[in-house]
Amino acid sequence: MMIKNYYFLFLFFIVNLINAQSGCFNVDFSEANFDGWRPFYGSRENPSANKGQNIDHHMIMDVGVTDEHVAVCGGELFTVPPGETYSARLGNDKGGNEAERLVYDINVTEDNNLFIYKYAVVLEDGGHEKDAQPNFEVKIVDEKGFEIDPLCGVYRVSSGEPNQNANVCGEIYWTQWNTVGINLANYVGKKVSIEFTTKDCGFQVHFGYAYISAKCSKLKINVGVCSDGNNFTLTAPTGFVSYLWTYKGQVVGTPSQTIDLPLADYPAGSTFECLLTSFNNGNTCQSTIQATLSSPTVITPDFAISKPCKVDYNTLSPIAFQDKTKIVSGIINKWEWDFGDGKKSGLANPSHIFENSGDYIVSLTVYSDTGCSAFISKPIHIENNPILKPDVPEVQTYCTYPVITIATLDTNGQELKWFDTDLSTEELPETTKIPKNRDIYCAILKDGCIGPRTKVTIVLNSAAPVIGDKVQSFCLSEEPTIADLKVQGTQIMWYNAEEGGTQLNTSTPLKNNVTYYASNFDPNINCGSPRWGIKAVLNQNSSVLAPDFTQEFCSKQEFTIRDLNYYNAAVRYYSSINDKTPLAHTTVLENETTYYAAIRDGETKCESDTRTVINVKILPCEVTIYNLITIDNNTSNDHLEIQDIEYFPNNSIQIFNRFGQLVYKMSGYGIDQNYFYGRANAGEVFRKDEKLPTGSYFYILNYKKRDLTDATKKGFLYIHNNG
Repeated sequence: MMIKNYYFLFLFFIVNLINAQSGCFNVDFSEANFDGWRPFYGSRENPSANKGQNIDHHMIMDVGVTDEHVAVCGGELFTVPPGETYSARLGNDKGGNEAERLVYDINVTEDNNLFIYKYAVVLEDGGHEKDAQPNFEVKIVDEKGFEIDPLCGVYRVSSGEPNQNANVCGEIYWTQWNTVGINLANYVGKKVSIEFTTKDCGFQVHFGYAYISAKCSKLKINVGVCSDGNNFTLTAPTGFVSYLWTYKGQVVGTPSQTIDLPLADYPAGSTFECLLTSFNNGNTCQSTIQATLSSPTVITPDFAISKPCKVDYNTLSPIAFQDKTKIVSGIINKWEWDFGDGKKSGLANPSHIFENSGDYIVSLTVYSDTGCSAFISKPIHIENNPILKPDVPEVQTYCTYPVITIATLDTNGQELKWFDTDLSTEELPETTKIPKNRDIYCAILKDGCIGPRTKVTIVLNSAAPVIGDKVQSFCLSEEPTIADLKVQGTQIMWYNAEEGGTQLNTSTPLKNNVTYYASNFDPNINCGSPRWGIKAVLNQNSSVLAPDFTQEFCSKQEFTIRDLNYYNAAVRYYSSINDKTPLAHTTVLENETTYYAAIRDGETKCESDTRTVINVKILPCEVTIYNLITIDNNTSNDHLEIQDIEYFPNNSIQIFNRFGQLVYKMSGYGIDQNYFYGRANAGEVFRKDEKLPTGSYFYILNYKKRDLTDATKKGFLYIHNNG
């Protein structure tokens, strides 16, 4: 078979059983986890804001569970597609502008170039415009995250979308399981990613979520030419809207997935084409694939029966059957076993338990990938099993957390084998985890034989779950500890790992981008809850105001924090370098006091790690001149007192007698004890250093203020000379 005209193809079809086995690891969540997938969650605007699986946004679903919102509407939607064991729920019913994403990466080969996924959606219709409605979206992107084909490479489901086979119940818009296939043949040898995204409505009220599962297969036409038939069949991949078969340009057969044609009309090697058309949100996407008429398929069926016990074929001991069929021109891709006791299997090499002794006819029908089949049957005799049932406690109670395993269970000192069901043939390893209430079965192994089984009911007690935001932000400058993490619970215990690890003290300092795990312990049941991970984000503000400096103020008024240079809403002031409590804006400034300023980031609300040191000095604004000098050989009023003149060193003074004659002058008055003691030092009236007579004198004081403006003070002073 070969494929030509590689248009990108997006296939839509109602649920069909897909027999092709998956060629992509865990794409169908068969491992009951998200291994192989890349989970994200965030907002409608940025669904990939947070990386990693979150139980609120990504959940593995078990078979047999139905959706509760659909049930309220009187419908029934199973959370796992028919014929499968697990699926994933993407999203939740909380609303709040949330979004979720799961991404699966595929290295495309000839064997996995058809990606098939199944989905069912539950959307709350808020009556908004389509772009604001909750929705489910699938997108094919390259390694850089760019859409491969905007026309056929994107598939969306929202409330009111046509051709979705949807149901409506009040505000609930939901679908049964649908299946969509993606033709990746044009990308063989390349890596592509399939993105599944769910979004709540754009107005934060209405929710949207989806259930998904997937498989990988090979895009090809199966040619069925059986050795015992007169016709042959051509079967295209299931799931297309329409099929058009041609031979040498002429239409043949019917426009359906499978057609039958007479062998006599076509020679071996004849080439047939099928034009496949799929639906994708109203766009028409087409591809053409070819197949060549091959030689007839010849099947020779056979199988073998094992002897698992030292005593042949005992009841309740698994008996292994092995397919030994030979085939020419084809491969066996389907098996139908009938064990003669009403039980069947579709495995290639199954194991089976016979509950009762007796004679049975075991039959096998095998099918080829070309649609041919063959049948064979053989007799088998089963004897009664002499082994006793295990004597163990049939109800065993444990805590949900930490998760227990098979090895934890009480065996009453017996060496036992454990199974999922009363007739399961697959033994459970001792490392098998038991995360929820369930029944489990044990049996004694003796001489290679398995005895009858005892059902053990596992009851798991659990404390109420921890409640708290998965990501919490703090300021690095505040030196946060585990005690600052905000969670709700009865008695919270902290650990450094999701399982095991070390218990942490609440005084443990938080580290940036490190996840801490909280468990809620309930002393009434002596159990803890599963651990809840919280990632600590420490924001750092590297901004600083300025280098340390001194700020001066005038002493004639009262100053507060508001008067400091950098006062504004973004700046906080402290009384020490490590003080945690900022000073009130009304705090009165004190002379010769140091204050510490930190700038606060408007977005993160975090302060700078470094604080600027501000030394406050409150200095005089003016001078005060006292106008009396007494010359009487004592120290009282013995010189012209100019209070605070030392703060204005850039000054000069002149003194004149009552006749206007200069008798004294000085620059830098008051500096280094330069004072006027009533003695002349200038002019021609008196000798230098001569005591001036009693009388009134006139002074002129010039000085520079701290702001370097000029100031002048004039006045009279009186000298009393009695010395």
